[in-house]
Amino acid sequence: MPDWERARVGAQRVLTEVARATTAGGDASRLDVSQFRIKDRLRAADKMRRVLRDEPDLAPYVRTDPERVVPDVVGLKVLCKTPRDLADVVDALQQYCASPETDVSLIQVRDYVSAPKESGYRAFHLLMRVPIADAVGPDAVSVEVQVKTRLQDAWSELTHEDMYKPGGALKPDRFHTSVARAMAGLLSEVDTLADELATELDARTEGGEERREAVVIDGEAAKHRGRRTVTVRTTGARFALAVDAEGRQGLIPALRIKELLGSDARIDVDDHLQVDDVLTVDVEENSKGLYYYPVELPAQD
Repeated sequence: MPDWERARVGAQRVLTEVARATTAGGDASRLDVSQFRIKDRLRAADKMRRVLRDEPDLAPYVRTDPERVVPDVVGLKVLCKTPRDLADVVDALQQYCASPETDVSLIQVRDYVSAPKESGYRAFHLLMRVPIADAVGPDAVSVEVQVKTRLQDAWSELTHEDMYKPGGALKPDRFHTSVARAMAGLLSEVDTLADELATELDARTEGGEERREAVVIDGEAAKHRGRRTVTVRTTGARFALAVDAEGRQGLIPALRIKELLGSDARIDVDDHLQVDDVLTVDVEENSKGLYYYPVELPAQD
């Protein structure tokens, strides 16, 4: 019998590596690779019976190659903040498996995002073959990786998908099907809006807009608001947020930190600014936001 747990650990190691590479220099919380499940024997047997009922030609493989009948005994899930993150992860996983430097192979990719299931279900399913060192049984195990946005995953819970999918206790009627599809469509629209917001945030924190020497947005030059002292309240890879004595919150962009470092390389703001750091900043404001530009970086311990 394949070593399911060791396959799960190996696959999760791959997902963690891919997630780190995908979010390098960005917000690591955009991706969650912590979720997994291994079907117990009863659930695997139930699915095997359902598969054989629809595909009796697979019966000879039940004993010799059970994974050919039920290839998703080991399952992992990658949750993404936005569809853009989802596309990046799927592309990165495909590139990882195609690399001659890895022994993890990609068996199958199913795109239920471009072509949702009839129920409204959306996700990418990637079936990978993960090697197992010193295996007692097969030297590699099939692992299914589901890549979804958080809203796509929430759809499954909100529609009680487990109760209605094949093998579930309930059969979907017209009402449930109609509502589930409508919810999937609405959540997809919200995902699209989330992508647009993320793109806008990137433009304000990583692009040229925030350079104080020439901040011009939609034809409007930023207004210089003088110099003041602020305290850092939140810090991350791309920007920090700080507040002044009047409680006004402003954004400290990564570009300004790079200027102070004299570097053109990508940097993480939180490597140089910490919560509660007190800074002297130049203040610029326009219709799109309030920006704080540190005069100098805090002394490093």
